[in-house]
Amino acid sequence: MVTIITGASDGIGAALARHLAASGGRLVLNARGRERLEALAATLPGSPVLVTGDVADPATAQALVNAARQHFGRIDTVVANAGYGLVRTIADTTPEEWQAILATNLLGTIHLVRAALPHLATQDLRDGYRGHVMLVSSALARRGRPEAGAYSATKAAQLSVAEALRVEVADQRIAVTSVHPVATATGFISAAEAHGGTWARGTSEPVQDPQVVARAMADAIARPRAEVWPHGLSRWALGLGTLWPTLFDGYFLRRMRRK
Repeated sequence: MVTIITGASDGIGAALARHLAASGGRLVLNARGRERLEALAATLPGSPVLVTGDVADPATAQALVNAARQHFGRIDTVVANAGYGLVRTIADTTPEEWQAILATNLLGTIHLVRAALPHLATQDLRDGYRGHVMLVSSALARRGRPEAGAYSATKAAQLSVAEALRVEVADQRIAVTSVHPVATATGFISAAEAHGGTWARGTSEPVQDPQVVARAMADAIARPRAEVWPHGLSRWALGLGTLWPTLFDGYFLRRMRRK
């Protein structure tokens, strides 16, 4: 299968690339930096196609789609994984910071979807689908996190896009999946803290290995489903928070006071 992965040079994206490549997948990988992307590609079997560029630019999305079609003649799955975090209260998040995180996390996703859909819709069926769109959101899509409101908002928006798109393209036999990881053992948090602030985490909060997330995503690529929650308990806990929002309000408030 041919898979496009944005944000592939590190973390979940790199873990997914390794997992799919080991299974014989044909890959088109994207990141902003060429050096780290080439370092990853050197460790993978096969010959992944590399496309550097910022997903906030629609031209990058089009270049990824063009590269997949040129080299492989088909696109089976597009994985919108590129994104970053920001540790900032809502009041302290500047207009420029809002625009930047929305451009990468949300618009970068939409650019890839819009570039890929016309091609997915015209492909022959494979295993019952013409193609598959996978959006890497977050567990925070179900519950906004204090001091990470902007990031949470982009993840919630990705979920809304997935929910609407899943119905819109169902008759075209295009699958749509949203992925909701908890914190992962990657450089994500340190990168978020590089903008200032501390990403406070309670001792009871789970942290998963990116390989665990990648395996769950690969399973959903092989057998598409609406949502993927690599940490199953988080789905039920956040569902409870939806029914009883003040429960999570109190939890986060106590933690902020301790901080």
